[in-house]
Amino acid sequence: MKAIHLSLAALVAMGTMAHAGESLEDAFKNGKVSGAFKFVYANGTDSDAAALNPQDPANNSNVGSVAVELKYLTDDFYGFKLGLGFQSGHDLKIHKKNTTEDDSRNSVSASHLHNLYLQYSFLNSNVIVGRQGIKLPLLMSSSAWPLEDYFTGAVLTVNEIPDTVLKLVYIKEWNKRYGSDSNGGIVQEDVHYEKPLYSVFVKNTSIKDVTFEGQYLTTNEKSFNGDAPALVAVGGFDQYYARADYKLPTEHPVTLGVLWGGAEFDAAGKKDASFYGARAMTNIGEVGLKAAYTSVDDDADFPSTLGHVPDAVLDTSMLVNNAIFAGIDAVSLQASYNFGIPALRSAVKIGHFKQSDEGKANSGTKLGKATEVNVDVNYAFAGLLKGFSTRVWAGHAKYDDNVDKDDFTYAKWYVTYRF
Repeated sequence: MKAIHLSLAALVAMGTMAHAGESLEDAFKNGKVSGAFKFVYANGTDSDAAALNPQDPANNSNVGSVAVELKYLTDDFYGFKLGLGFQSGHDLKIHKKNTTEDDSRNSVSASHLHNLYLQYSFLNSNVIVGRQGIKLPLLMSSSAWPLEDYFTGAVLTVNEIPDTVLKLVYIKEWNKRYGSDSNGGIVQEDVHYEKPLYSVFVKNTSIKDVTFEGQYLTTNEKSFNGDAPALVAVGGFDQYYARADYKLPTEHPVTLGVLWGGAEFDAAGKKDASFYGARAMTNIGEVGLKAAYTSVDDDADFPSTLGHVPDAVLDTSMLVNNAIFAGIDAVSLQASYNFGIPALRSAVKIGHFKQSDEGKANSGTKLGKATEVNVDVNYAFAGLLKGFSTRVWAGHAKYDDNVDKDDFTYAKWYVTYRF
């Protein structure tokens, strides 16, 4: 905490070095407005697959919603900028009442002042204090649905170290997208940290053809932290993650990467979690290829990314299945191709998951064996429709845990207009 106070004092001291606008009035007049209109529809088949929790909102879902987002950022005034943001969502009521078709992640009718922050820039760096979205491997505002979570705290971004980005994060509140529609579930209630959450993130490219990034996150919060799908029960935890990628010095482009991470829990009797992984990426003509492997130890689930993003750090991530549960080994193969259309991004991905008996017992998730195929197609319009984009992401999973055999199909359709 003392270091944070000193850093903020140093920022204020350097205020006179920053470029100033003509006046405070000009800073507001010359501010920029941006925003988005969003539509998301999701549909899941009715499945009794053992890997699916009976309360899983994706199962038998048929739900859609729209949202509007408006943001305003003032122009520079002695290095300072004020950011404001508003979001409002509306349930289209596609799902049948009193059925499992509802998915509360996508049927939220609520409004939020989700951005209210002061940004101060100095040299090539900045600090943002207040309500804001954050996108880091272990701490991320999810954009999976029309309304997004946001965090209240401070993020200091330092770009003065050569070939390095350093971020120091202080979080006091995790404000969730559900608003007044919250049904009281742990993953829907806001988290007000009595003991703040701290994190540090670093990315370095000082070694030729090598990219390294790592993050550490810690909280001593003694209540539920409310993340999904691997809930962290009463007691704080320390979480860590590191990744390194090396682009081989070969004529044909090949990149190899390794991944490692884990968590240590404060709760009595709670075993720690750890995982490791590897990936290889290349291109054959216009086709991009990626193969990945992830292994999680048998002792406990990995908490994953805080912010309703199940396993953003894992290359084996799929639309339906998460590889963060205890005892899971997962492999995936992905091919991407744009068919010669610059605005098109399309990918096909297949993943296979296998969970040990000990992992099943320690996680409470009976994934057993599962194979999933994903198709993900994105297109950004141009011309008169510039700003519009659409995405169709579909997954089909087949399960076999030696007891039940079943499959599950899930699809999401996005339409977004940004301005």
